[in-house]
Amino acid sequence: MAKLKTIYDKLKPEFKNKLQASARKYDSAKRLKYNLMSNTLWSDLTLSTISDISVFCNIEMYNLTAYDVMYGKPLLKE
Repeated sequence: MAKLKTIYDKLKPEFKNKLQASARKYDSAKRLKYNLMSNTLWSDLTLSTISDISVFCNIEMYNLTAYDVMYGKPLLKE
Protein backbone atom coordinates (compact mmCIF):
# COMPACT_ATOMS: atom_id res chain seq x y z
CA MET A 1 0.00 0.00 0.00
CA ALA A 2 1.40 3.37 -1.02
CA LYS A 3 1.94 6.02 1.64
CA LEU A 4 -0.28 9.08 1.26
CA LYS A 5 1.67 12.22 0.45
CA THR A 6 1.41 15.00 2.97
CA ILE A 7 0.86 18.62 2.02
CA TYR A 8 4.52 19.21 2.85
CA ASP A 9 5.48 16.45 0.36
CA LYS A 10 3.28 18.07 -2.28
CA LEU A 11 4.74 21.58 -1.93
CA LYS A 12 6.62 22.87 -4.94
CA PRO A 13 10.38 22.82 -4.29
CA GLU A 14 10.79 26.60 -4.22
CA PHE A 15 8.18 26.92 -1.45
CA LYS A 16 9.54 23.93 0.46
CA ASN A 17 13.03 25.48 0.41
CA LYS A 18 11.72 28.83 1.69
CA LEU A 19 9.78 27.09 4.45
CA GLN A 20 12.84 25.06 5.49
CA ALA A 21 14.94 28.24 5.66
CA SER A 22 12.26 29.95 7.77
CA ALA A 23 11.96 26.91 10.05
CA ARG A 24 15.66 27.21 10.92
CA LYS A 25 15.03 30.77 12.16
CA TYR A 26 11.49 30.75 13.59
CA ASP A 27 9.67 28.32 15.88
CA SER A 28 6.33 29.26 14.33
CA ALA A 29 7.64 28.25 10.89
CA LYS A 30 8.80 24.96 12.39
CA ARG A 31 5.29 24.36 13.78
CA LEU A 32 3.84 25.17 10.35
CA LYS A 33 6.19 22.66 8.73
CA TYR A 34 5.08 19.92 11.15
CA ASN A 35 1.44 20.89 10.60
CA LEU A 36 1.89 20.44 6.84
CA MET A 37 3.68 17.14 7.46
CA SER A 38 0.70 15.85 9.44
CA ASN A 39 -2.03 16.78 6.94
CA THR A 40 -2.75 15.15 3.60
CA LEU A 41 -5.65 17.32 2.40
CA TRP A 42 -5.42 21.03 1.62
CA SER A 43 -9.06 21.39 2.72
CA ASP A 44 -8.04 20.41 6.28
CA LEU A 45 -5.96 23.58 6.62
CA THR A 46 -7.32 26.66 8.33
CA LEU A 47 -7.14 30.12 6.79
CA SER A 48 -4.65 30.99 9.50
CA THR A 49 -2.39 28.15 8.36
CA ILE A 50 -2.67 29.24 4.74
CA SER A 51 -1.79 32.77 5.83
CA ASP A 52 1.28 31.40 7.63
CA ILE A 53 2.29 29.58 4.44
CA SER A 54 2.13 32.88 2.57
CA VAL A 55 4.28 34.59 5.21
CA PHE A 56 7.02 31.97 5.47
CA CYS A 57 7.09 31.16 1.74
CA ASN A 58 7.08 34.84 0.70
CA ILE A 59 3.82 34.62 -1.23
CA GLU A 60 1.82 37.80 -1.71
CA MET A 61 -1.74 36.89 -0.77
CA TYR A 62 -3.18 39.59 -3.03
CA ASN A 63 -1.76 37.66 -6.01
CA LEU A 64 -3.85 34.60 -5.09
CA THR A 65 -7.41 34.05 -6.21
CA ALA A 66 -10.10 32.54 -4.00
CA TYR A 67 -9.64 29.33 -6.01
CA ASP A 68 -5.90 29.34 -5.20
CA VAL A 69 -6.61 29.71 -1.49
CA MET A 70 -9.28 27.01 -1.52
CA TYR A 71 -7.29 24.40 -3.44
CA GLY A 72 -3.63 25.45 -3.18
CA LYS A 73 -2.95 24.77 -6.87
CA PRO A 74 -0.14 27.35 -7.38
CA LEU A 75 1.68 26.00 -4.32
CA LEU A 76 1.41 22.28 -4.90
CA LYS A 77 3.05 20.09 -7.48
CA GLU A 78 1.04 17.41 -9.35
